[in-house]
Amino acid sequence: MKLEDIKITMLGTTGAGKTSYLLGMYAVMQTGIQGFTIATDDMDLDLELTERWEKLISETGADRWPTPNAATMEYYGFGFSYGFRPLMGFQWLDYRGLALSDRSTEQDVAELVQYLMESKCLFVCISGEHLVDTITPRTVRELKSDRMNQFIQQYISATKNPTPHNPFPIAIVITKYDLCHHRDKEEIIADVQKLFQALFTPNSGWLVMICPVSLGKDLCEDIDHAKIVPVNVHLPVVFAAYAQLRAYGIKLKANRDRQLLAIDVIKQANPLIQLLKNSELDEQTTQLQNCETEITTVEENMKLLSSELQQVSLYFSGSEVTADV
Repeated sequence: MKLEDIKITMLGTTGAGKTSYLLGMYAVMQTGIQGFTIATDDMDLDLELTERWEKLISETGADRWPTPNAATMEYYGFGFSYGFRPLMGFQWLDYRGLALSDRSTEQDVAELVQYLMESKCLFVCISGEHLVDTITPRTVRELKSDRMNQFIQQYISATKNPTPHNPFPIAIVITKYDLCHHRDKEEIIADVQKLFQALFTPNSGWLVMICPVSLGKDLCEDIDHAKIVPVNVHLPVVFAAYAQLRAYGIKLKANRDRQLLAIDVIKQANPLIQLLKNSELDEQTTQLQNCETEITTVEENMKLLSSELQQVSLYFSGSEVTADV
């Protein structure tokens, strides 16, 4: 089973930790979670990401951290596998955080919007430094959450609206969670929901995960010298894969229902019609068996991924849910 390759957009301002998160996620997923691994399409890129990660975990001082992305756009291609068997591919976009504040006439802004339109999952990156205390109107300005909402609106205006039957997955990734972990978890979730209210409205069709991530719980005490120990960095990608499997499973089950109906129609026909359509019945039966096998495989993979998602807050059309199969 190989699913359609997807694009993932991660929205976030300069300093939100998008690049550091990417390095941490790749390092963790190289080893793997529950048999799921990530690898780049390019061996040279693998070497580059690994070297940048080694610098981050081995050096101390301000130089350990990636400099703000000055390039217009950087694209990364990854393969998501189970037991080293390819499951899906995805392309990742890293860009200047300042693009969120630029005019739409700027080239990188136009490229970002176009990439977003083609994406199958969105990561909204907000830094824990802005959630140290209860949010204020100033928080909105610093996080650019109003601008992120505008980008989401652009997606809706140009593509089909999400629905309960065809949801769109969004991971709200709270980077540098070590800076705000002293607050009550429910308070932080409530603040996040205020920043992105539209994503939590009833019957909206948004599948939303709120996920705290950190490169180390002690970094809040000493950012330049504390040990790097990633926490939860794999979960947004796990969520993206889970959402694609979920959508694919829904399509497979709809196809199964159509096949069952077609087989039932033939079986209900008179004996002569049944005889004439015997080969068609055999073909439909074989297709049904193949579909059932694929559904079973999808559900087994979803079960493994959903076990990882039990530790995050998940919402579907405004209601809190658990990752199911």
